[in-house]
Amino acid sequence: MDSRCRGLYYLNISKMNRLCIDQLSLTYQNSVRALSNISLDITNGMFGLLGPNGAGKSSLMKTIVGLQKPDKGSIIFNGVDIIKQPAFIRKQLGFLPQDFGVYPKISAYDLLQHLAMLKGIDSAAVRKSQILYLLEKVNLYHAKDKEVNTFSGGMKQRFGVAQTLLGNPQIVIADEPTAGLDPEERSRFNILLSEISEKIIVILSTHIVEDVRNLCPQMAVIKDGILQAAGSPAQMVNTLVGKVWTKQIRTSELPSYESSCKIIGRQLIAGAMHITVFSGQQPEGFYPLAPTLEHAYFHTLYHQ
Repeated sequence: MDSRCRGLYYLNISKMNRLCIDQLSLTYQNSVRALSNISLDITNGMFGLLGPNGAGKSSLMKTIVGLQKPDKGSIIFNGVDIIKQPAFIRKQLGFLPQDFGVYPKISAYDLLQHLAMLKGIDSAAVRKSQILYLLEKVNLYHAKDKEVNTFSGGMKQRFGVAQTLLGNPQIVIADEPTAGLDPEERSRFNILLSEISEKIIVILSTHIVEDVRNLCPQMAVIKDGILQAAGSPAQMVNTLVGKVWTKQIRTSELPSYESSCKIIGRQLIAGAMHITVFSGQQPEGFYPLAPTLEHAYFHTLYHQ
């Protein structure tokens, strides 16, 4: 690939970006409170948004991209109030959904050409340089003339990254992007997301704790539209040091422990049930365990 094409695209995406969300609240017409006083400050890098289904992650993402207006609060992106000027962020936004649906019988290169024109990239030379650079970046240059509908699941996800980055977005929202990928493809995909986030904001909306632990310097946990915790994964794990304990039990004993302990983990090991609990004191019969981000996540969701 021509190095001039590489430089043309690369230079356009290196700047610091900032997304400031302050006291954001949203109630739907059916009186369901979707968001309640959410405040976050996000800059370049990967930001993990963790929460169970129905937690409010999608509501927050839709509000950020201007698909719905909040009842109160503000969202400032690079100094611009995007609640009042939603077009400002849309021009700089890339969205990576969990599922891209059915692709037409068209080559990867030609489909990216079409998508680039829809994104307003009018110059044929700029379109070509971006498309070739991105296909190489996502390791699909060799498949540029193949029909996208013949790609494997991992290849389709990598193609999704390429189409997301057309037009030099400064913020990318990735919604459960590794769902359905095998471990090898998931690892490749996560490395690609990490590389991208060095230059722009990438918000990873997911319920997979391991992806956030591996990828995100900063994160937040949301439940029932309320921000439960925010910070680095290490900070969240450190709050549990000396307070996590484990024990092997009989499966029939689980209901009794559920009623008497703050369980933050349960796992079958070689057919035996092991539970992990949060406690300021060592419970009888339990042994100390080094806390993980998964322990911190479940403690935040159910026992704070």
